[in-house]
Amino acid sequence: MFIKKLEQILSGHRHSKREFVISKYTYEDIYTLAADIRNSLKSIHETICVCTEDKGIIAATLLASLESDSTMVLPYAFSEQAIREVRQVVGFKTAVTDQPEKLPPEINPVVPDPYCSVDPSFSLISGPDSVFLKFYTGGSTGKPKIWSKTPRNMFEEAFYLSQRFNISENDRILATVPPNHIYGFLFTVLIPFVSSAGVAAEICTFPQEIRNALQSHSATILVSVPMHYRILRGGEIPGDSLRIAFSSAGKLNKKDGNYFHKQTGVDLVEIYGSTETGGIASRCQAENEIPMELFDVVDWKVVDERLCVRSAFISPEIPRDSEGFFMTGDRVRIKDNNKFLLLGRVDGIVKVGGKRVDLEEIRNKLKQIQKVSEVIIIAMADARGKENEICALVQGSIDKNRFRETASKIIEPYAVPRRIRIVDEIPVSSTGKYDRKAIERLFLTGMADK
Repeated sequence: MFIKKLEQILSGHRHSKREFVISKYTYEDIYTLAADIRNSLKSIHETICVCTEDKGIIAATLLASLESDSTMVLPYAFSEQAIREVRQVVGFKTAVTDQPEKLPPEINPVVPDPYCSVDPSFSLISGPDSVFLKFYTGGSTGKPKIWSKTPRNMFEEAFYLSQRFNISENDRILATVPPNHIYGFLFTVLIPFVSSAGVAAEICTFPQEIRNALQSHSATILVSVPMHYRILRGGEIPGDSLRIAFSSAGKLNKKDGNYFHKQTGVDLVEIYGSTETGGIASRCQAENEIPMELFDVVDWKVVDERLCVRSAFISPEIPRDSEGFFMTGDRVRIKDNNKFLLLGRVDGIVKVGGKRVDLEEIRNKLKQIQKVSEVIIIAMADARGKENEICALVQGSIDKNRFRETASKIIEPYAVPRRIRIVDEIPVSSTGKYDRKAIERLFLTGMADK
C-alpha cells in the first residue's frame, strides 16, 4: 500500500492546479521545478545541500532526489555558519537555492527554473529503503549530527500523520517553525504535499505576526513550538478558522496549552519524537492528558525505565537490539496499555556530592515559585572540574536571593542551585528550543554570580 501511494504521487499530483504554497506555487509548479532540478542533477552523484527556506523549492528538490543518485541534505539553518559546518562534514559542492548570492563562492548553485518544459513525472530509482535525505542538526544541543532518512521513513510517517489527524485538501497550514527542521519539514512540506493541503509561505515568529497570519490565511492548522505558545499567552488569539494546532521540539507548558485552548476552542496536540526516531506518540493538552499515547504503528517496550521503540520512521543508522528496538534517552513509566508518562532524560540524572539529582524534577519544583515564568536547570563542572554544580537560569521578576531562599525550602540542600542567573528572556534557537550553548555561555561569563 505504501509503495502504491508513493508511486501515485511521483506520477503526478491529483490536485495539480491547487495551491501548495499559498499565493506562490501550485502543485503543478512544484513538479515543474522538480523536473528542472532533476535535469540539473543528472551528472551529479553526491550530496546536494538545500540552501533555502522556500517550501516549494524544498518540496521540488525532494521529488528530484527520488530520481537521482544525489542525496539531499538540509542544514539546521540557512546561514553562512550552518552551510560551512555541513560542508565540512559532508563535503558537498552543489546547492539548490533561490538566493545564490548568499552562497560561498566555491559552491555551485542550482537555481530551479519554474518555466522549464521537461517531463514532470518521476519514479523511485533507488528503492524505498535507500538513503535519499539527511538532516543536519546542530546549534541548540552543542552536538551537531547528521541523521539519514529513506523514502519509507519520511513518506510512511507523512501518510500516517495525515490520516491520523485528518489533514486534507481543505486545510491551510501556518507554521512558526522552519522547513529545514524535521518537524517543520514534515508538517509544512511533506504532509501538505501528500494530503493536498495548502501551506503559508512565511515563517512567523513574533506574536502579532502569528495572529495576523492566522487571520489573513484563514489557517485551519497551526504548527508551532512551546516557546511560541508561550509568547501568545496573555493576548487574543484569533482561532475562528482553526480546527487543530500542533506543538513539538520540546515539552509544552500546560498553562500555555490551556490558555491557547480557551482562546481558540481547538485541540492542541503535542507530538513526541526526535529527528532520528520520527514521531512516537502524542497527547492532547486541551483534554489535560498527562500521558503520551503511542502511535499505533510504533512498537514499544521499557527497559530499565528507558523507552525503546520500533517503527518504519527510524533512521537507518540507529543501533537496534536483536528485535529491532532502539533505546531512546528518555525515561518513562507505563500508564495503561499504550500510554506512558515521561520522567525526563537519562542524561538529566547527575550526581552532586554523591547524591542523585533529577534535573527535570528540580526544574518542575522551581517553576512553581512566584514571579518565576521559566527555569532551565543544567549541571556544569565546578572550578576544579571534579564535581557537578547545579545551575539555574531563571526567567522572571524575582530577586536572586529571594529565589535561592525559596528554593532551599522546597528542594534538598544538595540540589539547590549554586549558580543562579536572572534574565528577562531565556535564549532560544530558530526552532524554538532552548539554546544550550548560549545558556552555558551565560554561566561561564558569570562565574561570580553565585
